[in-house]
Amino acid sequence: MEWIQVVINVVLTILLGLFIKNYLPSYMDEKGKNLATKEDIQEITRKTEEVQKEFKEGFEYFSSDLRFKYDFYHKQYSELYSKIYAIVIQSEYVRRFIQITKGQEHSFEEIPFFEVTPTQRVNQQLKLEVGKPVAFSQSSEEIETPISQFNKRQLCDYIIENGEYATQELLKIAVSYRFAYSHYEGNPEVKNSSCADAANDEEFRLIRDMVCCIVKEYNYFRKELKMNYNHSELESGIPQL
Repeated sequence: MEWIQVVINVVLTILLGLFIKNYLPSYMDEKGKNLATKEDIQEITRKTEEVQKEFKEGFEYFSSDLRFKYDFYHKQYSELYSKIYAIVIQSEYVRRFIQITKGQEHSFEEIPFFEVTPTQRVNQQLKLEVGKPVAFSQSSEEIETPISQFNKRQLCDYIIENGEYATQELLKIAVSYRFAYSHYEGNPEVKNSSCADAANDEEFRLIRDMVCCIVKEYNYFRKELKMNYNHSELESGIPQL
């Protein structure tokens, strides 16, 4: 009986050795793979959650920035540029009206902005005094109309008054123009300015720059707000009817 037990023990030892040799390494490898896979999944999940969080935060910031930009563009367009662009367009129609009625053509480079002067009203009074000859007195006054108020000075003042909606470039031009206008000969309040020649040149240059800037930016805001715009005006800054 003892030898049978010995044989059994030998067989069991051999089988155990075979199991350890053939199956245990594969089993341990598979367990290791499963453990590694589980850890990999956890790491991937963590990374994915981090990316999703960063994307969400970034998207919220982008959306907020986009909304702010859109709202501010709309304010710039409605509060400032629609008004000053209308002033520019009136100037362009005066150019056309002069061509239609008088046959005179003036290019944008020659005259970048036309103004309509206020209406002149002449008042006459007859004076009758006993023992004196009949006398007449005459006076005149300027009557401003909505059309005559659309002028270069108003254009400049309106930009400065609404400077929070103007671009940096346009505001710089308007402030510079106000200074040049205060010395140039076309200003009725200026008398014998010592720097009139320089002011005249600067006034002409700056009003042209101002008109071009207004036209370009007006069309830019319309483009950004998904509205119809004039591509040629956006590129050149020269108003067209």
